[in-house]
Order: sequence, then structure tokens, then C-alpha cells
Amino acid sequence: MESGLILGERYQIVREIGRGSFGIVYLVDDLHTTEPRAIKVLLPWAARNSELRHRLRREARLAGGLVGPHAVRIYEASETDAGDVYIVMEYLQGEELSELLARVRTLSPERVETIARQVLAALDEAHRAGIIHRDLKPHNIYLCATEDGREHVKVFDFGIAKVTGDGNLLATAKLTVSGGVMGTPAYMSPEQCRGEELTLAADFYSLGIVLYEALTGQVPFDDENPVRILLMHNQDPVPPLPPDLAATPLGRAVIRSLAKDPRQRFAAAADFLAALDGLEVPLPAASSAPTKTSTLTADGNSAADGEESANAPASMTIALVIGGIVAVGIVVATIVYFALQ
Repeated sequence: MESGLILGERYQIVREIGRGSFGIVYLVDDLHTTEPRAIKVLLPWAARNSELRHRLRREARLAGGLVGPHAVRIYEASETDAGDVYIVMEYLQGEELSELLARVRTLSPERVETIARQVLAALDEAHRAGIIHRDLKPHNIYLCATEDGREHVKVFDFGIAKVTGDGNLLATAKLTVSGGVMGTPAYMSPEQCRGEELTLAADFYSLGIVLYEALTGQVPFDDENPVRILLMHNQDPVPPLPPDLAATPLGRAVIRSLAKDPRQRFAAAADFLAALDGLEVPLPAASSAPTKTSTLTADGNSAADGEESANAPASMTIALVIGGIVAVGIVVATIVYFALQ
């Protein structure tokens, strides 16, 4: 879009400030308030995709209800007569955490903890509203400089968030692909990799991955094959943090957030924050009882720990067929996800 173009008889394009696989972000002047704003506009091919159009409007409705200091303010979503679909949000000056990590690779534990506390404040507001983010990653964490030189964190992109409980947007929560798998593989929880129903603990796992990466310079599970990453989340132990980090409240909180079993993580943002303060946060009582848990196998199948296997030879063919179908579903899910980014 050219500089000077006016959208919705209100927002005048100043310049392009960002570009992604399916959208462009512009700095605009709000002619009604004289305030600078940012507008995300879907690319023409993406605007013709009904799911992407729905995702953009859904992001506006979900994030529009979050008004805390660490959520990006969303003002409206609309469409021009020419079919351009856009979302209007607050204009931020700073950089994504992903950009910072690409430049410096690691951050000091003190800075990582400061970022973590602010992200947890954003998640706490969302969770209290019945919203699970489901795609928390460095690209969705924005670092802004304040006038007094402090770092202010904003969390954005609730495009694939899920509404839980009595949220009034439950009907719009169907933005998943085959098997219910959607997210960014390196930051997805084990249960999200398996396409299972998610709880708040899934966001804490994703945050744990982000913090682990900021502390060490790499995510704990990585591979050129995204399907292999899904398996690693379920099967591989978390590489230990350096001893000097592992012994700190921050290190212990990060490792706990990366437990395979969501019941072994934190039940709420307040618990995560308490752990960062060095306080003892007991596990939920139910988590101490022995349970049968499912794991993702190399063929993409879901198997229960401790399950009787006496009849395995007789059902081997069926298991292989089902496992193959599920594996194909995961591959298709991954391909579709990257196609939408």
C-alpha cells in the first residue's frame, strides 16, 4: 500500500514497518485521534483464505478484551471495499525477543527473569479471561524501551489462542489442523504435540522453552525434521542447565515448567512467579497419585505406560496401520502450519 492511502476513512498509511508470510504491518496515523497506530493487512492471497481471515478477526476479538499493561492493545478489525482485511493495534517501538536473541544469543539471568515476570503477568490476565495462548515464542514477545530506560514487555499474536471454561468465544476455537496439532514445534508442549486438550500448563511449558533458549542460546529440542521435534518433546529428557543456573530459583522454575506431565508444572502464573521468588510451590495433590499416561511413539501412535502387551502380536497390523495414519496426520499438520506462517 502506498504512503498517504487512507483505510476506513480514518487510518492514513505512513510506511511499511514489517512483513510476514501472510501479512504486512504498516505505521499509520489515526486521523481521529492523531495517535500513531500499527495496522496488520493480510496479503491478497491470504485475504482470500477464509481461515486466515477468521484468524485475524479472532485475534482482534480475543486480544481486544485484554487491557493489561503487558498485552498489545487491539482497537478494531475491518475490511475495505477492495477486500483488504486489516487489524488495528497499538504502535510499539522496540524489537521482538527473537531479534534480540538472534543478535546476542543469550541474556543474563537477571534480564531473563525480568522478561519472564512480565510475560507471566500477560498470561495471568489471559488465563483469568479463559484464554490459552498456545503459540508463545520469542517472535510473540516484544521488548519496548520506556522513558526511564526500563524494558517493558508485551505479548501478542493470540491468533490461535483457545478459549476455555465459560469464555464466550468458544465457537471460534476450531482453528486447528489434522489431529488438533497447531503451534510452533520448537515451543510446543508434549500434550500439544499429541493434539490433546490443553490446559494453562501448556503456556508455561512454552514459556519455559523461551527462557531456556534465552539462558543457553538454544532451545532444548531441535531438529531439521519438525516431526522429530514433536517426538523429542514427548520422549527426550531436557538437557540440563549449567550447574550455576540450575541451582537458582530461575533455573529450578524453568526445569519444572518443562516437565513432560502438565500436572508436574505450575497450575497458575502466580505459582510460576512464586517459584521465581524462591518459594516452595507444592505439586497439586492429584499429581502424586500413579496414573496411566500416554506417550507419542516413533510411528506417531499414542501408547499407554504400563499397558498389558500380551495381545500385541495379534494386533500388530492394526497398530501399524493406525500409527501410520496418525504419523501422516502429524506431517500434514506440520506442512499446513508452515504454509500459514
